[in-house]
Amino acid sequence: MKELKKLKIGTISLVLSIGLAFSFGLSAFAEQPDIDFIDVSHHNAEQGLPLAFYQTIKAGNVQGVVVKVSEGEYYVDPAASVNIANAKQAGLIVNAYHFARFKSVASAKAEAQWFDKKLQLVGFDKAKDGYVVVDVEATNLSKSAASLTGYTNAFIAEMKRLGYKRVDLYTGSYFYNHYLYPGSLIIDKPWLASYPSNPQKGKPTAQFSNGKGAWQWASDYRFIGMNGYGNFDVSEDYAGKYTTKTKSTQKVTDKVGTIKSLSLVDYLKSKGMKSSFTDRKALANKYGITDYTGTSAQNLALLSKLQSGLKPAKVNIRNSKLTTSGSTPATATTYIVKRGDTLSGIAKKFKTSVSKLKSLNKIKNINLIRVGQKIKITGTVASSTAKYHTVVKGDCLWIIAKNNKTTVSKIKSLNKLKSDIIFPGQRLRVE
Repeated sequence: MKELKKLKIGTISLVLSIGLAFSFGLSAFAEQPDIDFIDVSHHNAEQGLPLAFYQTIKAGNVQGVVVKVSEGEYYVDPAASVNIANAKQAGLIVNAYHFARFKSVASAKAEAQWFDKKLQLVGFDKAKDGYVVVDVEATNLSKSAASLTGYTNAFIAEMKRLGYKRVDLYTGSYFYNHYLYPGSLIIDKPWLASYPSNPQKGKPTAQFSNGKGAWQWASDYRFIGMNGYGNFDVSEDYAGKYTTKTKSTQKVTDKVGTIKSLSLVDYLKSKGMKSSFTDRKALANKYGITDYTGTSAQNLALLSKLQSGLKPAKVNIRNSKLTTSGSTPATATTYIVKRGDTLSGIAKKFKTSVSKLKSLNKIKNINLIRVGQKIKITGTVASSTAKYHTVVKGDCLWIIAKNNKTTVSKIKSLNKLKSDIIFPGQRLRVE
């Protein structure tokens, strides 16, 4: 994980009427790129980020957020509904993304339909909110650029058929130019990721071969004063897709959103609605807020939905349990970590404990697991002289070799690599 050079340039103190307060300063190197928008999932906060967080970054001139909503045809991000509601309440432009798993035109269309239903479930409004994005980066997608471009176009076309006029693509810069045909895509000015060691404002290292859209320049940015929320993906927006109004119907304010001093319970009582914990939990579930425990983030999100008059989605939400159920049988002895997973979420899915998974897998930091990492659910660790490394964003063969006291040539030989190209999530044998 690389360290970004940062310089504290100011402190913003924001005190909310609900009694929450944050004090933070957006840190910036002299020529560091702007943080025009961030993207979030339950990886940042299992039950969604609180309103105070979004209000604070809005005050620091962050203008938009892209919220993970779904993946494949089996997953809904458990924090999506809360993140969307609280970000809207803070005055941010809200966009949403889907992590692609498609391997055919038919599955691409099916995933778009799944995305559409889950967008409705979590309160995203296709007429009033921002862009919907397909995230194409999984390592097990088609290696044929022509085929994958066709599948991506099928997804985008289906989203447009379903009434979404603002559709975009996210992927890595290298992936975009080598595993897709940019000139054949039915959208341009994409959102690309590229993480240089010293990013500079307005000087993207992402190679935009079909128009310059947005540049995700870091995946480990931390907002000063809010380290508890961990790392964030941060992006600079050139085409204005994620940070400016694209339609007069898109509701967004230049001011930091606030709410009156009203509790969810008081609101429900004022409307003659039942307000017990059980009743609130059932109501939250109708709006796609899973695992309701009555946190401030959840209560404020549900309150804002109710106050705005938003109705629960009247769509088929079968198999929309907000877990990865369906992707891996509960009897599995191992699990491959996907983007957005947490160790606690994996433990809950397989009805085990975090401590057991930590011990079984010799995990030193329970808050740090990698995409593509194999997590043992049952059994004992097999003895082996082989040693492996799972590639993360920012890795290169030279760094991996240095950290494991070996050589690039040996790693390439052990893994039968024909070039120095590696991808996040890829598992490499290093000894």
